[in-house]
Amino acid sequence: MILVLNLKMNLNKNSVIEYENFIKDKNVIVLPQYPYLVFFSRGSYHLGSQDVSKYSKGSFTGEVCAKGLKGLGVKYVLVGHYERKKYFNETNEDSNLKMQNVIDNGMIPIYCVNQTPEDKNDDKELKNIEEQLEAIPNNVKYMIVAYEPTWLIGANNDELDIAHVDRVITKIREYLMERNINASIIYGGGISPDNINELKKLNGNDGFIISSSALEQEKLETIYSELKK
Repeated sequence: MILVLNLKMNLNKNSVIEYENFIKDKNVIVLPQYPYLVFFSRGSYHLGSQDVSKYSKGSFTGEVCAKGLKGLGVKYVLVGHYERKKYFNETNEDSNLKMQNVIDNGMIPIYCVNQTPEDKNDDKELKNIEEQLEAIPNNVKYMIVAYEPTWLIGANNDELDIAHVDRVITKIREYLMERNINASIIYGGGISPDNINELKKLNGNDGFIISSSALEQEKLETIYSELKK
């Protein structure tokens, strides 16, 4: 199963070096902060970035282009995370441009499809999920789609609505099949050692993206071991 470790804006230089040593023999996708990408180059893991610019190059101070990430050995790029939308007002159009840059530079998008509590309760036809999926470029050869219920991002919550998650994953897979998009689907939100066995039973789910549990080595070891059984 796919396991993506989103480290967000955590760890310092020393703890990053320790963390890299801890995961070096693990088959995971790790997403460190930009400054620490250079510390991840020698393990069994695959290197990913937490974000990328929607611009391919130019005078955009503070942005990081896809070509620059590719040059550092990045293979996967996270796009459309809820926190980017919430705090930086990113749109589906932004996600489309970012994914296109990722694809054009030979990397693989990990595209986050988010759902708010309001959408869960009111959007019974999952139209908002479909609208986000519409942002996927037509020329993608392979990608990862991550379903993330926003109310569980970064939390350790074992009270999950498994039936609802199953329904959303089924909707995503049906949509991808209709567009003939080759993709893996993963789930993120409230994942912990206490519920990973139950979550492994999700229909059509190919893996997980974790954040809080990724930062604690004991929890990560437990989750990783369960997924490898």
